[in-house]
Amino acid sequence: MNNRGPFGRWGVSQVMESSGAELEVCMLGGFTIHYKGHPISFSKGGRFKSIQLLQILLIHMKAGISKEELFQHLYDWEVITDRNNSLNSLIYRLKKQLVAAGLPKEDYISLKNGICSWCTEITTWVDSIAMEELIEKAREGSHEERERLLKKACGLYQGEFLPENANEMWVAVENTRLKALYEKGVLELCGIWEKQGEYQQMLELYTRIAEFYPYEEWQVYQIDCLLEMGQYDKAYEIYQKTVKTYSDELGVPPSPRMVKQFQKMNGRLINRENSLLKVKEQLSEEAESPGAYYCPYPSFIDTYRFVCRILERSGQSLFLMLCGLRYEGLSEKNEKEDMDRLLKVIEETLRRGDVFTKYSSSQCLILLSGTHSEDCELIFGRIRRRFQILYPHLSCRIEYEIVEIIELAGKFKKLHF
Repeated sequence: MNNRGPFGRWGVSQVMESSGAELEVCMLGGFTIHYKGHPISFSKGGRFKSIQLLQILLIHMKAGISKEELFQHLYDWEVITDRNNSLNSLIYRLKKQLVAAGLPKEDYISLKNGICSWCTEITTWVDSIAMEELIEKAREGSHEERERLLKKACGLYQGEFLPENANEMWVAVENTRLKALYEKGVLELCGIWEKQGEYQQMLELYTRIAEFYPYEEWQVYQIDCLLEMGQYDKAYEIYQKTVKTYSDELGVPPSPRMVKQFQKMNGRLINRENSLLKVKEQLSEEAESPGAYYCPYPSFIDTYRFVCRILERSGQSLFLMLCGLRYEGLSEKNEKEDMDRLLKVIEETLRRGDVFTKYSSSQCLILLSGTHSEDCELIFGRIRRRFQILYPHLSCRIEYEIVEIIELAGKFKKLHF
């Protein structure tokens, strides 16, 4: 069996080798069966209800499952006139398919007192059951034993439970349960490693779970590990990539938790010892641009707050403009490409002293200082005209909203929608 993922040395194959089972079944990350080390495949005719029946029986291998619950899992939305006959026919077909696939001739399925169960002389191992047992057993073991068992358990998780059947209700329920169990195991194992200062192992495990679930902010833990290891540039790289992913694919700005992580990371970067000339070199732009200055949203927050403080003393005006893309009717949306075009137009149209950022998948923020309220509409007009000239074929239009920032009064004065 292939050993997927960067957690290879604690992966499925090693645990399977030590299981001693003749029949080895994997359902985490995909469905595979091996009998005495050889893969078992089913004919095309066996890829539907009968395979689902097999999967359900295997995950309930210990105690079995009632006929009523089994029927709900298999025929929840279907109108079946003779339920018992349908289930009995399905069981019969599955038995034939198992033998046709290369397994020894046995009954395999027991139906007694309304309970249906997997019943065979063949020793059977299932990855999801093994993972749960290892995590449960780890609670009772010594410190070293807990680490060993949790490492095995986390290595067994190769992805979501039966992803090819994700739309089935019983699969979704089991997937949620196993995912929560895996996440708990990850946090417990990393808690042990943190006390030992094993940040490299923590990083590997957090990287793995972040690949499985890239939208659940596991990157925060990756960044923490890298900061502890002094790898500040890699930490910043992960942060930038995560913020871009959230913005491009989810259309949302980074969460307060991610922004806090950015500030923590910046603090670590600032505290590194360097010569003043080296610091100046790091602070300088890589290449000077004649247009407006783009910065990530968390940096924009700090810039905004700092500029507000400066203007309190100078008395200059400060305006915040929100530009957004609006699609008419059923027009085809290409938000990512259109947003990149709008950002380019803003950079080329505005002054070097203006700052802007991408706020969401279809919105950006612009900070305009030292201008007047009547000039704001002219500024937007220049952006809109340039956008229309460069991209006349696009089905979207640009809308804007402007507020004047009056920090001394502690208020926002809205000017235009």
